[in-house]
Amino acid sequence: MENLTERGARLLGERLGVIGNGALIALLTLFFDWVLPRDIKTTYVIFDHLFRARRTDNSLVSSKSSWLTRLSMFSAWLGMCMAYLVWAPSRRLIMIYHGITGNGASLLIWSWLAMQNDGPRNEINKLQNVFLDTALAFLVSSYSLTHRPLLWGLTEWAFVRMGIPLLCIGASLYYFREKLSLARNYYQVRLSVWVFIYRGWDVFDYVEAQIVERLPRYLQHKWSSYQQGRPERARLSKYRYRPLDAGEIRLLILKRSPFYPSVIQAEIVHRPIYPPPYYEAVSYRWGSSELTEEILVDGCRFPVTTAAFSLLLARRSVWRERTLWIDALCINQEDLQEKSEQVQLMRDIYHRASRVIAYPAGDWRLRLAGSLIYQLWSLIYQYKTEKMDWSARSDEANQPRWRALADLFSNEYFNRAWIIQEIAVGQNTELYIGGTYIPWMVFAGVMNWCFQPKRKHLLIGTDNVGSIWRTGRTFEVCTRLPVPLGLFVSAILKLEVSTNMSLHTQNIAVMTSLRPEAESWIGSIGRFTHMIDLENLLYITFNFRSADPRDKVFGLIGIARNIGAAGDAILTPDYSLPIEQVFQNTARVIFSLRDRPTIHMLALAGIGYSERHRTMPSWVPNLCEERICYPYSNVYKTEGNFNASGELPQSLKIDDETNSLIVKAITIDQVLDLSEFGILDWGLEERDTIDLLKILPIVHSFVHAAIDLCEKHPGSPSAPIQMARERLWWALIAGRVTTEGPLRIPADEVFKEAFQHWLRHLDHLVGARSWSHYARLIEGIPGDDLSFIADGTETTYQFSVVDACWGRRLAITTSGRLCVVPPLTKVGDSVIIPFGSQTPFLIRKHHAHSEDAGYELVGEAWVDGVMHGEMMENVDEEFIRIS
Repeated sequence: MENLTERGARLLGERLGVIGNGALIALLTLFFDWVLPRDIKTTYVIFDHLFRARRTDNSLVSSKSSWLTRLSMFSAWLGMCMAYLVWAPSRRLIMIYHGITGNGASLLIWSWLAMQNDGPRNEINKLQNVFLDTALAFLVSSYSLTHRPLLWGLTEWAFVRMGIPLLCIGASLYYFREKLSLARNYYQVRLSVWVFIYRGWDVFDYVEAQIVERLPRYLQHKWSSYQQGRPERARLSKYRYRPLDAGEIRLLILKRSPFYPSVIQAEIVHRPIYPPPYYEAVSYRWGSSELTEEILVDGCRFPVTTAAFSLLLARRSVWRERTLWIDALCINQEDLQEKSEQVQLMRDIYHRASRVIAYPAGDWRLRLAGSLIYQLWSLIYQYKTEKMDWSARSDEANQPRWRALADLFSNEYFNRAWIIQEIAVGQNTELYIGGTYIPWMVFAGVMNWCFQPKRKHLLIGTDNVGSIWRTGRTFEVCTRLPVPLGLFVSAILKLEVSTNMSLHTQNIAVMTSLRPEAESWIGSIGRFTHMIDLENLLYITFNFRSADPRDKVFGLIGIARNIGAAGDAILTPDYSLPIEQVFQNTARVIFSLRDRPTIHMLALAGIGYSERHRTMPSWVPNLCEERICYPYSNVYKTEGNFNASGELPQSLKIDDETNSLIVKAITIDQVLDLSEFGILDWGLEERDTIDLLKILPIVHSFVHAAIDLCEKHPGSPSAPIQMARERLWWALIAGRVTTEGPLRIPADEVFKEAFQHWLRHLDHLVGARSWSHYARLIEGIPGDDLSFIADGTETTYQFSVVDACWGRRLAITTSGRLCVVPPLTKVGDSVIIPFGSQTPFLIRKHHAHSEDAGYELVGEAWVDGVMHGEMMENVDEEFIRIS
């Protein structure tokens, strides 16, 4: 009972009340069944049916169902009432009728389905309960007309002859559970039986997913390929779009599907968006732009991509037509003017849709994830899961449903730039996977729960001890390693670049935080309303991807606020503009804003991350550049952030004549030398699996190259000897340690000693030839050296090193300061602190070597001893031109 949440306790009370209510009604009706005349009983049943029909209709009205649905449901109720009157007017069925419809047996029948009702419970869920248990009651009552002796015999056998003896035996065994070996064996057998049933259910889910999802898809694709090759298909004309009038959109009416594989047929209609018609807006990932499939639209051939074809297959129903809005089909992609006009309507299209369907696609295994999400939501809803020991079920991670959930969280759909707006503005957004609809906030809540530190091991993507699995830019470690083996290497091998979630799950969190109901989300960042400012939207979504890089701007304009009239005009979607021009226009609008800080956007700019030729100034954020490291600055919160410029406000302006950005800053230092190792990177592609022992030498080489750098430049006239070496432990973690959550806090002196232990362990273990050899080396380490591993200090330090240095390299300045810098930093680059900035930046003399050329921005850096405003007093400020 102590593990129940307040909601779970309330739900338990409701269920116990249901049982008591059902038992009481059953006893009363048992009495009245023998006393009341037949006419009174029949009249009661009629009014009971009508009362339930009225309650059903009220539920349909509140859920905004159509009149056709209301009429159909009322007809079903009326049919049940008439059938009772015709079939059983003179039977004593009141007891059975009320024993079930009084909700007593409803608990027993439907509680195992409560995972869908206990969490996101709405009027339709309640309606299903009311209707289904009454329909079942009618069937049971009807069956019992001629089989009452059989029904009573089964009841007597189940409860009297079997139930009571088993209850007595179970109670006795429970009482003597600590004294009798037989009782202990009984519990072991019971546990084995439970595990067997549990595993059997997993197998059933796996097979059922293949039959329901994989087989129909396979047959449909084969049939479609066959039909496309037929001569009569080739003689059909190709579909031609009709021009849209102002304020119009196209809607795709997807025709019903028969029970066998058939050609997908649809029609396209034009509708005004004001007032909005009834339609579903579908959010999905385009994938390849090659038109490999074909459907029939208005009797004409309509080529579509594989992704769009799979989407139409998933949305096609055998019961009714669906009215959809799908960007790839409802917008003429070859007409750039129409595309630009429709993109401006995109926010309204998704906001006014009756429902937004988020379709991540994926293979048939995702069907397993849908049911698991509802089970976990029900668990979170009812129990205090933080008190549960999840480490005891490490083998759970190997089950197909958990693998399916891990695949869902790493789906590339959540990395697509356009879905930010599509998810953020939808009033009723649901994730559709494997035939299951999941409210978006339920999905986000389960994701947040799964990625808590004590449960993340359930999403490990490999069965190989000592291996890691990469999803996007994140590494997860197999926690089933021997202790202290797993404790020692886990933090080195887990890369979580910004928060305690992977790249894709962080993207999910970003989109969720932009939704109106984000305030109620567990761990919500929705209270940060400034996140919907354009500069902050671009900053937190820079790692999203899009086939057309311009969409990383155009896809956010619809939800961004406070751009201003001039900005609205400049950033109007126009696909005829070059990519560089769109990025430059965006940067001009952002840096022209005077009412809020925008200088943090420079962290996404610079020439220090890619060797590709740039045709735009270095101060313009390159939003199509894929970086493996996140900026040091943070726009979500102010506490705990770096504050290199102190309290000084930003001062910058754009020089139109030279197309440069002029910032007020101070110059504090210059790069003297760089670590010979280069950047810290495992060198893996997405979803690569590698032996962890191959990563230890990489970390070892990176750290020792940093030590060599310190010994090469031990000090300076303004710094004591060995200052750099003594500060290395601090520089490797950028002065902060990463806690179990997304919080980064200043490190204390205990981590200095932890660094020395960690370094000795690396030297000791880097030569391990195998995991058995590694285990022997671990055992040879003195016990006191393992104390930092046991209490987690060393693990925290290792994790913080990877978090701070990933995708960057170490350098030292002329004054002996260690710094963490962009990969393409060069000796001689200057270190500046712009006013209003959280971090220092590196600049480089422009290659043009003219007086007006100014400097090129290299990128953001961490510099020891300047990150909290220490250099902002008694310094000479200057205006620096960045070209």
